Amino acid sequence: MTMSFCSSYASQIGDDRRSRYYNSLKSSMAPDQQTAFANLLAAQSKYIKTHVHEVDQGGTIRSIRTIGSENILNNLFHTEVVHFERKQWPTLSDKQIATADELLRREYRKKLQQLRPHTEEEIGQGAVTAENLSRVEASWEKYRDAWVAFARLRYPAGASAVRAVITLERYRLIKTIE
Repeated sequence: MTMSFCSSYASQIGDDRRSRYYNSLKSSMAPDQQTAFANLLAAQSKYIKTHVHEVDQGGTIRSIRTIGSENILNNLFHTEVVHFERKQWPTLSDKQIATADELLRREYRKKLQQLRPHTEEEIGQGAVTAENLSRVEASWEKYRDAWVAFARLRYPAGASAVRAVITLERYRLIKTIE
């Protein structure tokens, strides 16, 4: 219980720091960029809240596992924003950019097939279901679209690379779901 409290408190501190950075960043944005960034932050928040449904909820450390997973996604987003603001685009080949969506689609379909045969007992013990994965994927797609909309305004030269990075991160995350 103490671990859950400490994890939650540390998460709140990180959230506050990130929030202050995002607020300071908005001052350097044009009004249309500010709107797109606000939409991105809202989509990111919804995605992370929905993400809990693709984290195994079994065992006594489920809250720590969930908070940890949310922190990873929050920190990843923050790191991306910082890098993109510094014009540090990901080093992806044209082929990687072009094939990112298909790679994710294949892994997503494969994971759905893997999750469908869970028994009622496994589901009752907190296993991730295909239905929950689909729900989170829909939320992630809105997040990705918000990222792309913001990137087109703020980082037009890197917008396709931003989309590919977001997509490949989702691909790697889906691979870890059991």
